[in-house]
Amino acid sequence: MSQIGVLALTWLACWGASFGLIRRGVNYIDHPGITSALFLSFSIPVGVIHWRRIEPLAGQFTAAPLLTFALAIALTLAAYVFVPRLLRRPDPLIARHPEEFYLRMDFRYLVPKSFEVLFQQLVIAVLATLLAETGLPLPGVVLAFLGIFGVLHLPMLLVIGTGPGLYYSVASVTLAAAFPVLILRLQSGFLYSYAAHWFFYTIVAVVAWVAWNRGAEAAAPPGC
Repeated sequence: MSQIGVLALTWLACWGASFGLIRRGVNYIDHPGITSALFLSFSIPVGVIHWRRIEPLAGQFTAAPLLTFALAIALTLAAYVFVPRLLRRPDPLIARHPEEFYLRMDFRYLVPKSFEVLFQQLVIAVLATLLAETGLPLPGVVLAFLGIFGVLHLPMLLVIGTGPGLYYSVASVTLAAAFPVLILRLQSGFLYSYAAHWFFYTIVAVVAWVAWNRGAEAAAPPGC
């Protein structure tokens, strides 16, 4: 249990450092290199310390998950090219949520986001294996994930506000139920989990742009 506690502290420390940089204007889009380096600096110790747990997962990559991840990348790049051309940029929505960087659909965002998801997935993979090592059956691991991720995301309510924070908390808890199943039960499950996590933000961005444009059209006076 002490290892799980250290893992949770590492998670919180990384996010605390990330939000600290954002408050100082160092963010995913304006400073993608610094943001990427931050998440990599936390990923490396997690990977080194828990390599014996991660190595079997990293050695399972096969063609199917690689193709799945390639498809996620292709669809994301296509969305980032065509959605801004076809829809109006939701500037009022972006202004209301300036720390939701995925809303901008800026290519620079994808680089640090990839390192962020790597850090998160390493923590998730290690946590899943640690819980499994205690003898918990898969349903128990899923329930533990739901509780742990719900608690870890509560600070979001204070950091970025109740609305976006609640969204992050609900989304994280929902995905938390899927991650251990993918990682512990599927061959190459780590890559499937990474691809699903990474592509999730593309889906949310596209949905937000489409919903805002429909709302703006509905609110526009006739003839405009």
